[in-house]
Amino acid sequence: MPHDQPTDYPPLAPVLSVTDARKALQCYREAFGAEELYRLVDPVNGRWAHLEIRLPNGSLILLEEALPADATPSGARPTRPRVSLCLFVAEVDRIAERCAAAGMAVLQPLQTHFHGHRCCRFRDSDGHEWMLSQAVESLRPSEMQARWDRRAAGKTRPEAPPKAG
Repeated sequence: MPHDQPTDYPPLAPVLSVTDARKALQCYREAFGAEELYRLVDPVNGRWAHLEIRLPNGSLILLEEALPADATPSGARPTRPRVSLCLFVAEVDRIAERCAAAGMAVLQPLQTHFHGHRCCRFRDSDGHEWMLSQAVESLRPSEMQARWDRRAAGKTRPEAPPKAG
C-alpha cells in the first residue's frame, strides 16, 4: 500500500465505477501520471473494491463493481450511473434529511461504516447518484482494511448507526 495516511478529501469528489480497478489504475498512470494513494481489498474475493488515486490536479475515487445480484443470466449488468458524486459535509444527518425532503430517492440509508465515515446515497430526479459522507473517525487505510477483514471473518458484528440523542 503506497500511502497509509487518512485522506484529506475535497468538498466534492468524483467517483468512477470501473469493472477492473487494476486496469483503470494502469491506464490512468500512463495517461495522466496518476499516483495510487491506497486501496481497500475485499477480503472475501480479493477485488480492489475501493481505490483512491491522485491526478496532477486532484484526487479521484474508483469503485470496482461487484456483479450485482440483479444481473441477467448472461451476466450483463443492469444500466446504472458510471459516475457519481461524493459530497463531504460536516452535518451529514441534516443534509440527508434535506435531500429526502427535496424528493431525492434514498438508495442507501444513513449508516456509520467500518471505514470511519457516516454515509448515505441518494438519486436525484435526473438519475444522478449522490453520496453524502462525514468523517466520524480519522483512520489510516491499514486500519480500514483490518476492520473490513475482521468483519468479513465474522469476528465483529455489523455496525449499528449511533442512537439518536
